[in-house]
Amino acid sequence: MCAALNPAKVQLRDRILSEAAKHVRATGFTNGALVTALKTIEDKRISDRTLADLFNRGFPIALVEYVVKSSNQAVHRELELSFSKDAVVRSIEANFENFVQGQFQLPTESDVAEKALLTKIELLKPLAALWPSAVVLEYYPSNVPYTVINTAEFVDTTVYYMERVNALSELLGPARRILKSKAMASHVQFSGTKDIAGAATSSFLKSFLHGLPLSSGPHVGHSSINPSWFLKRVQLAALYGTATASLLGDASRNAADTRALTRKVVKAVF
Repeated sequence: MCAALNPAKVQLRDRILSEAAKHVRATGFTNGALVTALKTIEDKRISDRTLADLFNRGFPIALVEYVVKSSNQAVHRELELSFSKDAVVRSIEANFENFVQGQFQLPTESDVAEKALLTKIELLKPLAALWPSAVVLEYYPSNVPYTVINTAEFVDTTVYYMERVNALSELLGPARRILKSKAMASHVQFSGTKDIAGAATSSFLKSFLHGLPLSSGPHVGHSSINPSWFLKRVQLAALYGTATASLLGDASRNAADTRALTRKVVKAVF
């Protein structure tokens, strides 16, 4: 397993996979991508024994998992950029007057799910024609546990942000009322300079939200099961399966049909 490799070999493994991923569209998820990558890298220290150590379940599945993990990381970055607590506060700061008047639409869990799934589709779209072969590799018996882990990583990351925007929405209701009150208005003059008022609003919200828990867990209290925690993950996993299955057979331009289906189903579920 990769976990048994020393740091130098992990770095070499990632370097080879990163280079090979550039050639997947031409070679498919095959050893041909490895051959092409090695020609580019030209490292004479790489022997057959080294490759066997680096890719002990075979190179093709390692390449598939590299693409999947890379897309998971890209989705995580997008969600953090759009739906982190700081991102939401910045958005409110830029629209503080509308927020205080109750005319600013806070992000919803539906927005998060849609963003995650559409980002994933965008990343996999160039490889859609090759993805059936990737799925075959993923569901080879010895690879299934790793496939489950990679899917769970995407699902957990997405639901984490869904839960946070839900919690933020509930907490920002009281915060908005405080900002609107006369007591707060004496400190934040909304009729004054927009930048000053926005900055004051941002400072208040950060202080108001500081230390408040935004994520839930599989349990409520010390022993009760939280069914919502499990249900959202099952729902999102099902939507992910639907979206990727649609993508494989989508002949529309820029996967428009899959995008439309994803939006429709997300709105229906969340």
